Amino acid sequence: MTIEMELVGVRVQMPTNTPILLLRETGGQRRIVPIYIGGPEAHAIDLALSGTPTARPMTHDLFAEVLDGLGAALERVVVTDLKDGTFFAELTIRDASGGVQTMSARPSDAIALAARTGSPIFAEDALIEAAGIEEDEAAEEGDEEEMVQELRKFLDEVNPEDFLPE
Repeated sequence: MTIEMELVGVRVQMPTNTPILLLRETGGQRRIVPIYIGGPEAHAIDLALSGTPTARPMTHDLFAEVLDGLGAALERVVVTDLKDGTFFAELTIRDASGGVQTMSARPSDAIALAARTGSPIFAEDALIEAAGIEEDEAAEEGDEEEMVQELRKFLDEVNPEDFLPE
């Protein structure tokens, strides 16, 4: 069974400066699922959430434009599984002829795309049971405004070279 989620945003886990994507159940227990993501993906999601325009389309913007240009639509994103510390997701895309295709994706990319298209986000119930935390626990970890400021600081300081293998 899938449960609808809302994109709360991204925050930076201190002291490691690791970005975390936060999804919350839209109803029920309102558990939060934290997903560790990379800096570029956090930046892409932050740009979409803040509505910040870029001089040139970013990869997720381009993908959304290609879908639209082909008469296709992202119907939904589902975060499906957690294996060995890695989250998995699927995109459900309806093409111009009405056919539906499901494609595997990284959750960060899938959610960055959903943030641009306004598509709903879901998670498998078993995944939420395994990785979800109660909203009260998450609130104890920090103020939302503080989380946003930490993320912006991280994004201002990060360099693409930081993600290259040594």
